Amino acid sequence: MKQIIFITIISLLLIGCGSSESNQTNNDNNSTTNSEELEIATTEETVEINGVNHFIKKMGTGEPLIVLHGGPGINHSYLLPHFKTLAKNYEVIFYDQRACGKTAFPADTSSINIETFVEDLEAIRTHLKIEKVKLLGHSWGALLALKYGLKYPENLDKLMLVAPAPSNSDYFDQTFANMQAKRKEEDTKELIQNMMSKEFEEREENTFRKVLLLGDKTNLANQDKIEELYEPMTFTPEAANSLLIVSSLLERTYFDFDITNEGLDKISCPTLIVIGDLDNVPFSSTQAIQDGINGCELKVIKKCAHHPYFEAPKEFNKSIKDFLIPDYVQ
Repeated sequence: MKQIIFITIISLLLIGCGSSESNQTNNDNNSTTNSEELEIATTEETVEINGVNHFIKKMGTGEPLIVLHGGPGINHSYLLPHFKTLAKNYEVIFYDQRACGKTAFPADTSSINIETFVEDLEAIRTHLKIEKVKLLGHSWGALLALKYGLKYPENLDKLMLVAPAPSNSDYFDQTFANMQAKRKEEDTKELIQNMMSKEFEEREENTFRKVLLLGDKTNLANQDKIEELYEPMTFTPEAANSLLIVSSLLERTYFDFDITNEGLDKISCPTLIVIGDLDNVPFSSTQAIQDGINGCELKVIKKCAHHPYFEAPKEFNKSIKDFLIPDYVQ
């Protein structure tokens, strides 16, 4: 039974997994990076939002674009390297969601729910003084973006859903089955062995990292690139615990829901969905979202799975730019 629970929780994370960092704030709240890569200015701040200190990172200059990370339970850092091209033309704004990454863990865990996450996003929009927001969400972040659009459609300028997580509970089950079908037998055995180990129970960093890599391999078209995707990522015991707690508290989002029955036609802003043709999330799940939003565009990137910004960066960036600026010339 313990094995089944762990596999289910890990699968929740790996539908939109990335890095995990300790829940601590950066004291240099207005720093600029010294990196010469694209020479993009970066600033950071920590702001109290609905009683919880939220970590916000801004990259680049131009019109603001808020990016929602996947999970639930991880943080923005896995997306950061892959949005530098967009940051040449936009102020790309990331934040760690409640109890994730460098955002504080709330004293009241009952606040870890998607409704509160929506209100956190709205408060961040207000704090940043953005009248109508350009909003992009990856995987779980795409579901959060849709929930925000349902509650605050008047505050959206444009909406971008990148490899959205399953749109209902049945599609989640199919996604998990697709992941399992792609997983090599030796990887499954190693994954289970590590998850049942004392080291994993104690959230030992290397073991936790190994579990996430073994699980997330099937979300790449080329599974050999998993080390490259995870190269800059670290997993502290504290962050690992937070990640698993947040995931288990939000599991009802995946197990008992159907976002296509919540009135997606309320979302009237221009909307784009970007997916890979090899994503484990069934295509019919994405189609159901597209059908629910009037005029929603769909871009399918070939030979790509759940991480199009990493697997096909040039085509991904062009798709986003073409949507944000019609007739964009590369």
